[in-house]
Amino acid sequence: MAHMIALSLALAVALSGAPKSAPKKTQLKIEVKPASAVVYVDGKRVGTGSKVHTLTVEPGKHTIKIVHNRDEHQEVLVVKKGETTKWTWAFEDDRPQNKPQPTEAEPEKPAPKEDAPK
Repeated sequence: MAHMIALSLALAVALSGAPKSAPKKTQLKIEVKPASAVVYVDGKRVGTGSKVHTLTVEPGKHTIKIVHNRDEHQEVLVVKKGETTKWTWAFEDDRPQNKPQPTEAEPEKPAPKEDAPK
């Protein structure tokens, strides 16, 4: 009978100490383009757009600022407890574009004729 009580106590202790499911992390996942853009969260530099940044943060408001050349974008996000908030941003390509084609076709001019020696 003593073995039954000891076994019951061991089982009760084992069950009460069973790990519960781990709480979900509160995260902010940031993906920015181009790779040279600099990423700031709450005023702290976290890196560049060369990789996706996954940050564990406190629930609540967070300010994301992205700087690329002379352009920047800033936004405030609300991150909920236990959730991963995904945020993406891409700056428009500031390289010179191809010249626009004329809207009306211009008539082709005939090639100048070379005078043949007589």
